[in-house]
Amino acid sequence: MEACIYFYTTYIFKQAGISAEKIPYVTLGTGACECLTALTCGLLIDHVGRRFLIIGGYLLMTLWSIELHSWVPYVSMTCIFAFILSFGLGPGGITNTLTAELFIQSSRPAAYMIGGTISWISFFTIGMLFPFIVYCFLVFLVECALVAVFIFIVIPETKNKSFLEIKKEFHKLNFGRNVKETELYERRQLHDEL
Repeated sequence: MEACIYFYTTYIFKQAGISAEKIPYVTLGTGACECLTALTCGLLIDHVGRRFLIIGGYLLMTLWSIELHSWVPYVSMTCIFAFILSFGLGPGGITNTLTAELFIQSSRPAAYMIGGTISWISFFTIGMLFPFIVYCFLVFLVECALVAVFIFIVIPETKNKSFLEIKKEFHKLNFGRNVKETELYERRQLHDEL
């Protein structure tokens, strides 16, 4: 997604009337926005919570994808910067942290490998199909909205929670809200481990 934003920026900046020799500097500004949001996300992540930042980031990216289709080039240019800021404050800064918190130590390498493989396959697919997809941001709009809904429904907040507490939240999602059943399950699991 973000790779397409960078591919698309040159076209948007040309449409906005920015001269060809100044476009690399404006594109450099988009990179500076991403660095700024990465630092900001690092400061906000423990105060606001991972779930709020990642859902908010995807919802804002959905909004900017809608506005990116504006026929006014300066509005589109502003939406590109806002999209990058939203990505950096949410999905860009949270994904690796969330992966580390959702998986136990023995499963993390596999989780990172699967996530990285999917990411690179997505980059390859976007890179190959981007020139042929006229309305690629409509695809991103749908994807961002679906991911935000998925995270809202499935992923619990991990802020200030141990792995066992996170596991209990997932267990509640799988087996309903019956707390006694959850506690019984955990006691059996603990007994089996001993």
